[in-house]
Amino acid sequence: MHKIEIPDAKIKVFIPEDLSECKNEQYINICNLLYKHSIGDINLETFKIQAVYFLMNLKPSKSKNKENEEAKYCNLKLLSDLMDSFFEIDKNEKKVIKQYFINNPIEKVRGNFINYYGPSDEFNNVSFGEYVDALSHFYDFIETQEIRYLYLLFATFYREKRSALFSSAIYKKDKRVPYNSEKVELLADKFKIQNIGIIYGFFMLFSSFQKYLTTAKVWVQGKEIDFELLYKDFPTDKKQPQSSLPGIGMKSILYTIAESGIFGPLKEVRETSLWEILIRMYDIRKRDFDSLLNN
Repeated sequence: MHKIEIPDAKIKVFIPEDLSECKNEQYINICNLLYKHSIGDINLETFKIQAVYFLMNLKPSKSKNKENEEAKYCNLKLLSDLMDSFFEIDKNEKKVIKQYFINNPIEKVRGNFINYYGPSDEFNNVSFGEYVDALSHFYDFIETQEIRYLYLLFATFYREKRSALFSSAIYKKDKRVPYNSEKVELLADKFKIQNIGIIYGFFMLFSSFQKYLTTAKVWVQGKEIDFELLYKDFPTDKKQPQSSLPGIGMKSILYTIAESGIFGPLKEVRETSLWEILIRMYDIRKRDFDSLLNN
């Protein structure tokens, strides 16, 4: 947290250093500004100034004194530079928002009449089918920047609360009703009333989760496994010839695991916990590496 003190005015406030430190309302409002910046409605400097205004709960001045206003703007400009901590330089030398969080800052949203609940921290209550479908919307938005894919991504995960009568839900830890891909389009339309900071904020969370998976380390039966293996290339001299035809990513994994029958047919694979499938993918990948390195 950044600590800001102005003794003469008896002001002492703390503002987050990046998205991971934002509370619910802070996160939504900052993501609202980030979305406006992403589509070119505001430039970076305007984003930083407006973000500081919100995070410090500042009010527009009514003073008509030119000198006071200039001094205030200079101070505001200095404070806005603190927002640089929200960014980092990527491998392409571009300034990008820091994304190092997997805890969901938007646990639920209010619809017209009911609450809708999103995934739990670390996506622990997400099914594999839910995740695979979400990836399609995620990459479609990155490719096209069409806002409808943001709503589809959000609608894939946010659902109403499961009633006590729904005790036969596949994944017991999930407070939401089971995922139904046929309802996503309808839900996406309902979510168009939501603040874009909520919708884009979830996109930022999902993007951060994707980044996390490339380096995630989890404990399985007393052993630490590193998911970086899932994204690691085989040694050059061990690679098998491949066609130039495009693959279908996670959908291919979905079909392959269904064909193996280890988690049952396709429907049951889709309903299996995401993390169970990821661990299975790690096991398969490790066996492939071991086989190649031993030949």
